[in-house]
Amino acid sequence: MNYLIARVSDPKQLDALPAQRQKLYDYANRCNWVEKKDYVYVAFDETAFKDTRKKFQEKVMKPLMATKELSIVVFDKIDRFSRDSSSEEKAVLTKLFREGRIEMHFPSDNLFIHKNSPAADLFRLDIGVALAGYYSSAIRDNVKRRIDQKLRDGEWPGKAPIGYINYVGGEDAKGEPVRDIKPDPERAHLILEGFKLRSNGMSYGAIAKELKAAGLVSNTKLRRPIPAGQWEQMLANPFYYGEMHYIDKLYSHKYEPIVPVWLWEKCQQVKKQRAATPTKYNNKPFLLRSLKCQTCGFSITFDGPKHNGHIYAKCTEWGGKHGAKWIDEAALYEQVVALLKSIQVPNKLLPVLQAEVERSYEAEQEYYRMNKTKLLAELKEQDEEVKRLFKERSKFNLRPELFEELVRDAESKQKEILQQLESHAKGDKAFVIGANYLLELATNAVGLFTDERTKLEQKRYLINFVVSTMTLDGDKLVFNLKEPFKALLNSNTDNSWLRGLDSNQRPSGYTYSLFS
Repeated sequence: MNYLIARVSDPKQLDALPAQRQKLYDYANRCNWVEKKDYVYVAFDETAFKDTRKKFQEKVMKPLMATKELSIVVFDKIDRFSRDSSSEEKAVLTKLFREGRIEMHFPSDNLFIHKNSPAADLFRLDIGVALAGYYSSAIRDNVKRRIDQKLRDGEWPGKAPIGYINYVGGEDAKGEPVRDIKPDPERAHLILEGFKLRSNGMSYGAIAKELKAAGLVSNTKLRRPIPAGQWEQMLANPFYYGEMHYIDKLYSHKYEPIVPVWLWEKCQQVKKQRAATPTKYNNKPFLLRSLKCQTCGFSITFDGPKHNGHIYAKCTEWGGKHGAKWIDEAALYEQVVALLKSIQVPNKLLPVLQAEVERSYEAEQEYYRMNKTKLLAELKEQDEEVKRLFKERSKFNLRPELFEELVRDAESKQKEILQQLESHAKGDKAFVIGANYLLELATNAVGLFTDERTKLEQKRYLINFVVSTMTLDGDKLVFNLKEPFKALLNSNTDNSWLRGLDSNQRPSGYTYSLFS
């Protein structure tokens, strides 16, 4: 059985489903599936996430995993496969086509994926997925009005730092649960003790050891002792005296302080004084000095034995001995170089991939236009609502405060919609520039990193730009790459596309490959 899948990411985009459905039916007709009734059509509204995911599992995933016959899964475009499907679903579909159990067809993109697809086609799929995610991320980064409002109201938008607890209690005037943050009776006094120890000049490592002995553990499921690196972050966090630091700005919060402001400031003075006085560690040029251990999560120290001018690294094992050994920093450096080589795009392919970015941008334009149309319609609705309220304001003579509240709500919604329109416009303009910059960086990363003229801080910046997290597991670095570098790594696993651009491994009857 073959599957025709249409999906939208917003209820007001449901009008786009008939167009998707027609394109999918036309494709099914060309493949003679309609005549044989050899297909299932499924449409999804991705905004109802839980219901949609359940429906996708029941209608698509379970039958595909159960059948032994080859099935074809058809999405109109790559972004319909990638934009809103969960990473779990994508992982399962990818596993199925690599095992030869399904094929994935994208008619509007003239792309099909199967077990023997050439690496160039797989790369095109991966980069299409990455670019769709990159576009959505560019918009999400700008859409943050609710968080800004919470911060202005003195409310922290996420999990409170250790020493505090998040809790829900009671209801507000609208009947919604009241969420609040209060000092943690189990840990707050120990956090205060940590500030006192630091104000007397004690090192982060000594504070970690002292408070570990006092019984302080994290508020995570593992309940581990607090390492020195985390203490450094905690003792610089203004939340403990009454202010929140969020994206380079400070906001006053409404929660009870754990630490008096004078004590917090004294700790910052101690940090400056110790930084001005070189120690045996903080003045050393260690490339990976923020590295953590994969086994225990504690810091890696590079202040170990020296041999022939080489620097060696090893886990501090603050959480307990686990057999960590000294590793030559040069070996770790070579692993970083190997990683950068694995995401490298050959210069001769850069113009072709940039052309692919332009093509993907054209597809994203449809998404941008649909969201803009929806937001403009919502803005018009709020304009009409404000006009209606003012026409009927005489009805609120006995309750003027209700009239003011309704007007404020409508005006707030208008402001939010305008901010969303601005965010979509910024994301749209930045898409091609940002995506091309990432491809150029992938092309030149190795040369930049290994160039003797590149400063240590610039090399660290390059690593942090490409890598989301990095840990040391024994003598091996474990990387978690950011998108789209993860897609480049996956595509470069099979380097056949580096040897030439004329691979044509697809079965007869199928057409089009970007590199063919």
